[in-house]
Amino acid sequence: MKIIQLSDLHLIGEDSSLLYGIDPYERLELALKSIEKNHSDATFIVITGDLTDNSSHKGYEVLKSIVDKSSIPMHLILGNHDNRDIFSNYFPDLFEDEFVQYTKKIDGKVFLFLDTLVEDESYGEFCDIRMKWLKNRLEEYRKESIYIFMHHHPIDSGLYEMDNLANFKSKELFWSLLKKYKNIKHISFGHLHRIMHSMKDNISLHSTRSTTFQVAYRPDEKSEFLTNDESPTYAIMDIMQDGNPRIHHHEFMNEDRFYRGKN
Repeated sequence: MKIIQLSDLHLIGEDSSLLYGIDPYERLELALKSIEKNHSDATFIVITGDLTDNSSHKGYEVLKSIVDKSSIPMHLILGNHDNRDIFSNYFPDLFEDEFVQYTKKIDGKVFLFLDTLVEDESYGEFCDIRMKWLKNRLEEYRKESIYIFMHHHPIDSGLYEMDNLANFKSKELFWSLLKKYKNIKHISFGHLHRIMHSMKDNISLHSTRSTTFQVAYRPDEKSEFLTNDESPTYAIMDIMQDGNPRIHHHEFMNEDRFYRGKN
């Protein structure tokens, strides 16, 4: 089974043109063309939050059109730059208990899409309602392999701002729940605008880069948020026969540049 992860689209609003000198719509179009060309056999595409940069109607309208026309099913979750009320005008069917949390069961595997958004804040968290929803799903699917998608990173990234100002404030509660279940295979998230892989409690995790701008890796920087010119990526997650994922990160803007190497 193949899953494609896009993240942090940051689609801008009606009065905007570029974001850090980048056109987010152009980047998204290039990513989707690459996916259509190379991964038309994907089971689904997931976009792990920050669908828009400023909760613009334009961004959600464009995304709605893309989702409706896509030959590959697309699943969305919200990030800290999104707005539930505006989003609900375009994707009302994704809400459960007033949050954008839902479940997909495919070929005996269970995929949970979580909502970590705190309106108007860069950090994320779970309230009692969202935590209860997750607990109920984990209980319901104790016998199936579970894969979780969320926006905020549930582990430390090593980046000061992301771990202290834009962090997932419910991570201790989150892990105290997850460690009770041995069938959780993997967690995919966004928010970092970086490629990162880790393990916690025998669960593998990863993030991929934004389709738009990237965050510089400066673990000692405590005063400002810095971007850089690293190429955007999408993640290709192949779920193997044992249920574990094999993950590649594809720089879709450079995919036609090949060089013959020597063994």
